[in-house]
Amino acid sequence: MSYCHDCDEEFEPGTILCPECGAKLSGSDDDTGTASGWSTDDSGSDDTVGWSSTDPESTDTSGWSTDNPTTDETSGWSTDDSARDDTSGWSSTDSTRDDSEWGSGDAAGTSGATTAHREPGRTTASEPRYHDRDIFEFSFAFPLGKGGKPLLIDSVLLLLSFLLVPLLFSYGYSYRVGRAAARGDGDIPSFDDWGGLGTDGLILVGVYLGVALAFSVLVAAFIGAIAVVGESSALVLVLLAIGTLLVFACVYVAGAIVPVLIGTGSLTETFSNGRLLEFALSRHYLKGVVLLFVFWFVLSIAASIVAVVLAITVLGIVLLIPLYFVFTAYTANLAFAMWGYIYNEAAAAGDVEPVAPDASLGLR
Repeated sequence: MSYCHDCDEEFEPGTILCPECGAKLSGSDDDTGTASGWSTDDSGSDDTVGWSSTDPESTDTSGWSTDNPTTDETSGWSTDDSARDDTSGWSSTDSTRDDSEWGSGDAAGTSGATTAHREPGRTTASEPRYHDRDIFEFSFAFPLGKGGKPLLIDSVLLLLSFLLVPLLFSYGYSYRVGRAAARGDGDIPSFDDWGGLGTDGLILVGVYLGVALAFSVLVAAFIGAIAVVGESSALVLVLLAIGTLLVFACVYVAGAIVPVLIGTGSLTETFSNGRLLEFALSRHYLKGVVLLFVFWFVLSIAASIVAVVLAITVLGIVLLIPLYFVFTAYTANLAFAMWGYIYNEAAAAGDVEPVAPDASLGLR
């Protein structure tokens, strides 16, 4: 009720001025259901036009609100609204609204544009890795990784190669050195999968024997053709020229089997879709062939000098035998590391498919 202190009378609620004396009635401002005004703290207001800074249950339809977690506002600005059904407005944090409103944290707005919200993308495959060192530094340093422990183990395997089985492990490990280099690894692999190493070595030996058998058949075919034509025939020189060129071409192409096998990790992929011939005719393979001869020449000279120096002393002669196996293991792993680097380089140039960082080191 509204009350006039001057007249000492009560009037109907909502009356502002006393009808008798014109004085302002007390109790006229205590109306929490006002239709127009500002409120700084109103937990149950049904304000339709106004500004509320803290209104947890407001159903404001036109106005500004700075903190309204449950408003059903349809038009206005709000900086923090976690449960509204706003269809037209601007909100910086709104987790339950529809998907077309502007907001920095809007998962389901219905009108407008999202400025900062992004749906989480699908997990993509790891990006391929490429080496940042030059091929000389990498090839000479890579086999010495892990403190040289894998190199010593490989040297012992070569020392026991007369048993044949250790030789398979050594071949398998050399292959995995190249495979690790091809996929961009920064360190040499460990001897931690003996069964896989033996399998890889067996496959590699099988490839070598298959290539040797193919060349034997090719050479035998040309010798047979020369025998049929006869040594006095003028066709002999033509056959010798053709045979020599063909053998050299086959040897050159066959040399690309190892680097392609390192890159693909699969026998079937190596010999399918023309991968072998395509890589053999690339500039990357030619670069590898040239560098292989350069590395062989440099290492041969270095080994000869060391051998001469050690042969001078009695102690040096004793060291020659173990150092021979260490040197043999080192040069083999260096060659495979170089071919892995070459394949990684070709992948960086876009000429071959890159090896995934999580790809298996073993053959499949």
